[in-house]
Amino acid sequence: MTLDAKSKRKERRKVQAHLVEATPSAGGLGHWILAAPGISFLGWMWLDLFSLFSPVEPRPVELLIGSAVYVAIIVLPFGYGAHRLVTAFPGIFQQAGWTVMPLEKVEPSEQHVVRYIARTKERAATDTKRVLLRAAQGWVYLEIMAILFGAVGMIPLFFSAVEFGFGR
Repeated sequence: MTLDAKSKRKERRKVQAHLVEATPSAGGLGHWILAAPGISFLGWMWLDLFSLFSPVEPRPVELLIGSAVYVAIIVLPFGYGAHRLVTAFPGIFQQAGWTVMPLEKVEPSEQHVVRYIARTKERAATDTKRVLLRAAQGWVYLEIMAILFGAVGMIPLFFSAVEFGFGR
C-alpha cells in the first residue's frame, strides 16, 4: 500500500466504553427459539441413549426423568458456560452479550465505525431468571459456532467426495 493510500484511509476513532450485561427482551424467548433446533436434536439423541441404559420400565416416566436430567446436566451448564466464555472476551467477540455505554460523545453518524474499547464491565445480579437468560444466549452462541465449524468442515469433505468420484 502506498503512502498516499495510507494517508487517505480514515483511521477508526477509539472510544472508551463501559459494558453493561445485555438483557434480552421477552425473557429470552427469542433466544430459546433460535437455540431450539440444536437443543432438540441433542435432546433426542440424549433420550435415546438414556432409554438404552435406563432401568426404568414405563416409557413416559423414562422420558420425564431423561428430560429433567438433560436440562440439569446439559442444557443449563453448557449454555451458561458458553455465555460466560463469550462475554469474557468482549474484544474478540465484538461485545456480544453486552450493551455498550460510550464514555465519550459519539455522533450518530459515526457510532457504527467507532471502535469501542471496554474499560469496565458490569454484570447483572445472578438469580434464577438471569441464569435462564444466560443459558439461552449461550445456546445461541453454541449454534453459531456449530454453523461456522460445520461450514469450515464441509470444505475438506467436499474435496474428499469429489476425489472419490461423487458429483461427476
